[in-house]
Amino acid sequence: MQSLGFQAALLFLVAEFGYLNSFFGSGNIGRPIIMSTLTGLVLGDMQLGIITGATLELIWLGAFPIGASNPPDYTAGAVIGTSYVILSGSDAASAVLLAVPISTLCAMLSNFLMMFVVPMIGARADRYAEKGDCNGVDHMHYMAIIAQVIPQSLIVALGFYLGVPVMEQIVNGIPAWLNDGLNYATGIIPAIGFAMIARMIMNKQLSCFLFLGFLLAAYLKMPVIGLAGIGCCIVAFLHFNSHEEKAVVEGGSFDDNEF
Repeated sequence: MQSLGFQAALLFLVAEFGYLNSFFGSGNIGRPIIMSTLTGLVLGDMQLGIITGATLELIWLGAFPIGASNPPDYTAGAVIGTSYVILSGSDAASAVLLAVPISTLCAMLSNFLMMFVVPMIGARADRYAEKGDCNGVDHMHYMAIIAQVIPQSLIVALGFYLGVPVMEQIVNGIPAWLNDGLNYATGIIPAIGFAMIARMIMNKQLSCFLFLGFLLAAYLKMPVIGLAGIGCCIVAFLHFNSHEEKAVVEGGSFDDNEF
């Protein structure tokens, strides 16, 4: 059995990996589905970690850092929320009770670093640039990354190490009426996330496919994997036919026979 301190150190590395998302090319490695899975791997219950990550992913489905907007810190919320679920033996939905407020609090720390610490490092990088010192600019770039990643990862590790018993007491002290209300909200929030995504990508040309998926799932009881397969076939059909139509319009011939 791993000690609590050793687990906290491993979760520090997990959180650090998630916060390095931009450093690795913005591959969404800090999303809950990945952070919760790695947390489950560290704590010895990877299956529950994946289930919890999928639950939290629905909560923050439409949360992305776009431009200057800073979404809730779902990396910290996923790690701490998943660790609570695994250590306390609760169900995945209980992670929402901690993940949402924790993500909001940790986002405040991120905003503080972005508003005060990083600009100071950027100003020093400007002075190196004026002198033509490329190495100095590079060092400031890496220092800015460290100044953001280390404090945030440390907060996650300390929150796990010091806060698990406290978190359990807080959750147990939540009134039943509030707990029931949060459970209902847990079911509603994913629908809002889907609605936000649909609003960004939906138009009159694509709306028929949305209703087709709804009809297949609601009336034919088709599972999600089957719906995803049909969606892939539709996308492939539209993609290849659009190439053929383009070739005809340009007056040429199109032969995509790869078999």
